[in-house]
Amino acid sequence: MPHYLQAVAASPWVLALVFVVAGLDALLPFMPSESTVVACGVAAASTGRPNLALLVAAASAGAYLGDQASFRIGRRSTGSVEARLSHRRAQALHAWVHRLLHSRGGLVIVFARYLPGGRSTTALAAGVVGYPAARFGWYTAVGVVVWAIESALIGYFGGRVFEGHPILGFLLAGAVALGVSGLAVLIQHVASPAAEEERESVSAP
Repeated sequence: MPHYLQAVAASPWVLALVFVVAGLDALLPFMPSESTVVACGVAAASTGRPNLALLVAAASAGAYLGDQASFRIGRRSTGSVEARLSHRRAQALHAWVHRLLHSRGGLVIVFARYLPGGRSTTALAAGVVGYPAARFGWYTAVGVVVWAIESALIGYFGGRVFEGHPILGFLLAGAVALGVSGLAVLIQHVASPAAEEERESVSAP
């Protein structure tokens, strides 16, 4: 691994960067949180730094606090959102989201983060429809830990496969991570007709 990459990987500021990026991703969906964790996992495979356990902890903590912030913003917006629900379709959509989260909230909160924009949208929507804060916190904790472990290990094993060639390791790890997201999108696409039918049944007069 090039010396400058070793220096970056060994810096204690790397974990701070992971923490901040993972947190901001809940509010700014274009933040490369997964890519950052994957890249650090690749570096850990070659240099032993950052420590893999600390990497998972930093990514989990940042993502958890970011999701909580998005949830709180949604919770504070509940009154203003409900005041604007004058249109029947808007009311039906709100009712459908409320029903979906209260019946399948655990699955949605844990796995929606693998969909583009799914993490921030779900956290915000959960706050708006009044999803129980304690339950949201528990499911979010499970979701962020699973996500952080998966991303760090994808990077680590990619780095191990191409040890000495971190760019190739990152490309392999990125392809695997992209494949996981693609699988999540495929599952959503397969499930969307049933979800749409359910939403339509709620909006029907």
